[in-house]
Amino acid sequence: MMKKTTSILMLLTMLATGVQTAFAQSDSRDYKRGWYAGLSGGTSFGQATFRSITESKTNVGAQFGVFGGYQFSRLLSVEALATMGGQKQTSLDCDPFWLATDGEFTFAPVLGKQGNYYRDLEAKTRWMRFGLQANFDVLSLLTKPTTRWSVTLSPQLSAVTTRTKHLATGYEQEFDRQWHLGLGGQAAVGYRVVRNVGLQLYGGITCLTGDRFDNIPKYCHKSNLIYEAGLKVAFHFGKKKPAPVVEEPAPIVAEPAPQPVVEEHPAVEQPIVEQPVVETAAVEEKKPEVVETAPADLPAIYFANNSSRLTQQEADKLDTVSEMMKAQPDVTLSIIGHASNIGSNAYNDRLSKRRANAVKALLVRRGIDASRLKPVVGRGIDRDAADSKQARRVELIINDKK
Repeated sequence: MMKKTTSILMLLTMLATGVQTAFAQSDSRDYKRGWYAGLSGGTSFGQATFRSITESKTNVGAQFGVFGGYQFSRLLSVEALATMGGQKQTSLDCDPFWLATDGEFTFAPVLGKQGNYYRDLEAKTRWMRFGLQANFDVLSLLTKPTTRWSVTLSPQLSAVTTRTKHLATGYEQEFDRQWHLGLGGQAAVGYRVVRNVGLQLYGGITCLTGDRFDNIPKYCHKSNLIYEAGLKVAFHFGKKKPAPVVEEPAPIVAEPAPQPVVEEHPAVEQPIVEQPVVETAAVEEKKPEVVETAPADLPAIYFANNSSRLTQQEADKLDTVSEMMKAQPDVTLSIIGHASNIGSNAYNDRLSKRRANAVKALLVRRGIDASRLKPVVGRGIDRDAADSKQARRVELIINDKK
């Protein structure tokens, strides 16, 4: 009893620790919370006094089930399950016993009683399991948040009902249903095929308390186990992906390199030579015009979550910027990238730098000399932004003239 109590306490402790870790991780990993449900199916084996796998024979059973749960983070999900299955068990070669129909076993038949040798008997068991398990994706602690693979360890607590029938030539006896407390777990390797559908190959074991589920008297062998292995298909509920975005090197029509500002100056100076009196006024009127052509606020360029690609709408904003820089060849820009607080600091530092470089690359494709676009800086997470959408941006700032 002490061992069973200790096992239950260990399972509850692992679950509590996993929930705490999952909530802490949800701020640093790019993974959506939500509900999921699915189906499972595969093989089933049993091991008590009689076994599905013996020296002389292997009896492969079958099982299938349904499950549903909630994904707290990439590390942890908790699910409820209902599984049913069945298999046959036969005796080991080391069991030379005779079993009477009243449950007594001896080394030889007993006069006046009906029975069968173990070697002639089969125990056919049907079982159902109702369980609760926590799934810990240990691979999430080692890989990037965007990986589709998972390696999951799942401690499980369940209630299991079994019903067994003994079969032999000309003999059949069915026993009453038994209930057991099940302690066990599963291990699985999974792959997210698409955003909402995942597959897992899994194997599991459940240790049953109470009497042997095969209804064979206890002797020597102390195991009371059900093994299983198979495939799980899960559907994760959630919203669809946002509309596809344009790649960074989006095809842009090249614009002519000549700078019209240089050609306009001589045309303005011609009347100044003929009318020196008006020259001072004309020059004074032209100065504020130069200031007005330089925009005080350049547009911010916004990005989708976990992306350094520009949508066509955001890429079009750079047309105005490139026209301004062509009209004013002495203007240089600083390009500052930012990110939201979804993900780790190191990851967002790199992401914000990629966003800044993506904007620089499109300006260069529009005919702006790269030497006029610096510095290009990634400042990582912007914790002062109003929301995550505002934080995922690149700022364009006109550098002060030296």
